[in-house]
Amino acid sequence: MLNQTRKNCNEFSNITFEQANIQDLNYPDESFDKVIAGNVIHLVDDRNKALSELLRVCKIGGYLIIPTYINKHDKSSTDFLLKVFSSMGIDFKEQFTKQSYQEFFESNGLTNGEYEYIDGMLPSAIAVIEKVE
Repeated sequence: MLNQTRKNCNEFSNITFEQANIQDLNYPDESFDKVIAGNVIHLVDDRNKALSELLRVCKIGGYLIIPTYINKHDKSSTDFLLKVFSSMGIDFKEQFTKQSYQEFFESNGLTNGEYEYIDGMLPSAIAVIEKVE
């Protein structure tokens, strides 16, 4: 996936790509204006630690942009798709709904988020949160 992304973005000189551990980012505090964690927060063992790390490396006034897959209603509504993903080695640690996704951020003190929901076979949510002091 990283190689494909590099290939798709090779015309841009201001982008670098690195593989990193979302729960232990090797960057100084407040390193980035925007921090994007695409379709990963539902896969990590400790999503609170991951969120803490994403916030740590984001500058004050910067933005966290965190899209992820969600369930339309409850955890059982996508059981079939989860079994398919599991057979491919993808392990969902959390199955968010619209409500639980927003509550996850708010329970971590991030009450200024904006959320967009995209319906479909694999519904998604995008959280955009400005880091404030």
